[in-house]
Amino acid sequence: MELFFYAGLILIGLFAISYLSERFHLPSILAFILIGIAIGLYYDAPKELKLGGEAGIIVLFFLLGLKFSIADLLSQLRLVWKAGLIDVALSFGGTFLLTLAFGFSIPEAFLIGCVLYATSSSISARLLDREPDKHKDVNRFVLSLLIFEDLIAPLLLTTAPFILGTEPFTFAKVGSIFAGFLFLFSALILLTVFIRRKERIIGSLYRHPDAGIGIIGLILTFSGVGIMFGLSEVLGAFIVGILLTELKETRYLKRLVTPFQDLLLPLFFIAFGMSFELTEGLPLDWFFLALVIWGLLSKFLVGFFGGRSFGLSNYHAIESGFCLGPRGEFSILFITLASGAFITLTGLYIFVSAFLGIVLFRLSSRLTDQTHATAQKIKQKMR
Repeated sequence: MELFFYAGLILIGLFAISYLSERFHLPSILAFILIGIAIGLYYDAPKELKLGGEAGIIVLFFLLGLKFSIADLLSQLRLVWKAGLIDVALSFGGTFLLTLAFGFSIPEAFLIGCVLYATSSSISARLLDREPDKHKDVNRFVLSLLIFEDLIAPLLLTTAPFILGTEPFTFAKVGSIFAGFLFLFSALILLTVFIRRKERIIGSLYRHPDAGIGIIGLILTFSGVGIMFGLSEVLGAFIVGILLTELKETRYLKRLVTPFQDLLLPLFFIAFGMSFELTEGLPLDWFFLALVIWGLLSKFLVGFFGGRSFGLSNYHAIESGFCLGPRGEFSILFITLASGAFITLTGLYIFVSAFLGIVLFRLSSRLTDQTHATAQKIKQKMR
């Protein structure tokens, strides 16, 4: 009985914290990480908490995949691939070189490059939803770039154990990963064809009172298949989301699955906060400052040059650069491969970048006006 009582109080407390943080226009992710840091000073994160949080991030990437059908995905990739390559070159490659310049090893530079690469889909998508006045072309570019990152990041996550040396690099492992990609994408194509041809059967399953159980089972199964082949667990969930966009009523699907995300995802960020090791203090040095500055500058450059290649005007390309700062869930997944003080360094960076990224997003219109006006003045003087 006491267990239910305390569990109820914890859930009410999490809701209250989420509500208050949202009232101050801050994503609840930051509040949950702070809770985890505070608890982590006294307790280690139990395996059950980490497992529940991992299930929450899997469901999150299913919902991200549910936003785009195969046709939409291919259409967006055709428009954004140049910006995506600029993103990889600057956010990942630039960070990799910067980290090497500070004397870190190649595996450490690779890991930090991965952490700084991916913009937080959950934070950015939520901010865009709450800014209806944001120009539709800026909105479309940012979402398209997030899709590209969501496709590249699982590939980096899959190769990371080999580069970090936590798993041996063998031809058998490479063959297993290749077979996993082949299986998942073949399943995506075959099941898409099946859904299109058997709409009545799928419709009856889809509207069954216990359909949510089956959908969660499908998500976890595909994630488990990905893990068995040595792939990222989120890749399988993302593919299931894309697959189920073939159903006409995806809103009903979201209503079925979103409560699982709302319950489990906070556990992921709390467990992440509990992984911080603050016994040696905060790693506030010149390298950390360089990471923060480069993290924001690289995304601004990606937004501008990538936005221009996407077809945006100079003004809207500048605005896009102020909307890509927050790092989040994917960066945290990379940190789980690290240990010790390295977790604290990169974890603190994610927290700071998420906060600064949110501030820049909220001030993006004002900052864009000032930046564009300054650029125009400089251009006139150069003439």
